Amino acid sequence: MCHYTHLILFDQEKMLFFLAEGKPVTQIAHLLNRSKSTILCELRHNADLTGQPMSYCPLTVQAIYKQRRKACHSHKRLKNQSCILEYH
Repeated sequence: MCHYTHLILFDQEKMLFFLAEGKPVTQIAHLLNRSKSTILCELRHNADLTGQPMSYCPLTVQAIYKQRRKACHSHKRLKNQSCILEYH
């Protein structure tokens, strides 16, 4: 069972602020009440790999997230399930 919840824009903006202040990831995770792995995953997945604290942009992250969600869809079930049973 998955208990993951996405970071909302407000949390992402706070994370950007803390990064700009030079706070370590562990402290950012504590301040946002998230796990360190969630923060690291967010940065690894959505930040530029330039190593600059300002390479993470919450508005860009939200736009990319919306594009990914739009592309992600569930697969439709077959209408005729009897054809599957014939092959087993």
